[in-house]
Amino acid sequence: MNIRRSLLLSGIVLLWIFSDSSFAQRRRFENRLGSRCYVEAPITALEAFESRMQTIVVRGSTHVGTVTACNGSARVDSVEFRDESVNGKASGAVITLREAAQEANQPVDETRSYIDYEEIDRVVKAWDQVARTDDTITKLNNFESRYRTRDDFEIAVFRQTPGGTVAASVSGGVCERNIIFMSLDELIKLRHMVAQAKEKLDEMK
Repeated sequence: MNIRRSLLLSGIVLLWIFSDSSFAQRRRFENRLGSRCYVEAPITALEAFESRMQTIVVRGSTHVGTVTACNGSARVDSVEFRDESVNGKASGAVITLREAAQEANQPVDETRSYIDYEEIDRVVKAWDQVARTDDTITKLNNFESRYRTRDDFEIAVFRQTPGGTVAASVSGGVCERNIIFMSLDELIKLRHMVAQAKEKLDEMK
């Protein structure tokens, strides 16, 4: 018993040491005002602009469209951030996922995922490839194809039962993740909205 207990305590101590050292190497910041958790430093330029403090940040946006699915909705906006102090700016698309409330008075969960302007073409190309997923990609009964953006927005197409319907989903969020299930047609419609978000930004140039 004493040997087993000593080994267990040693394992816990080592786990604590390694986890503590890994956290110490990461710069932590509060993602957005009112956020319920702490996450790592922003990866996208858009999120970095939104989190700036002690400077004047101007935000412009245009609503491109919304796809309403069975358990929620996905909204796409073109956005631009401009820092008046250093004359810097960033633009791109933001996808807001809202899960439908299960009860009348239940608050609606909402997450936002950013796609920098420079990343949009790559995301749209991968989106097209994922949307074409069918049973030819594997000889096994079930299949799944997925792609994640830099800001952890995920597109997925899958079939979970042999001979079943091919379905799709999008998900996003860091501390609390929202997942919206949709048809392939709805997934493709959302893809076109993301492409349109870039077109609207191009019109401003």
